Amino acid sequence: MGDEILHLLGNLFISEVFIPEAGLLTVTQVKVTDDLKIAKVYLSFFENKKSVEDLLIIFKDKHSLIRHHLGAQLTLKYTPELRFYHDDTLEQAERIESLIEKIHKDD
Repeated sequence: MGDEILHLLGNLFISEVFIPEAGLLTVTQVKVTDDLKIAKVYLSFFENKKSVEDLLIIFKDKHSLIRHHLGAQLTLKYTPELRFYHDDTLEQAERIESLIEKIHKDD
């Protein structure tokens, strides 16, 4: 179910719900609770025009709109509540790579 929601949200952010402040927005993962009531949506941003904290507030403010569009496309009886989180995996990987390069450079 998480993969279906991930795919639908990805398309939604391209065609229905525009958040230009997010820059290049990627839905990286969706985790749905067993009872299908809550979907944790992980987002990454590139070239964003606002801080991550501000962007998460924007997503929270647009929750009803996003959920409405998602519900129109889902085949579930109940549309899950969406909770948005920042996925900083890429930034962490870049930091680790930078540290490794620095270690090798200092050798």
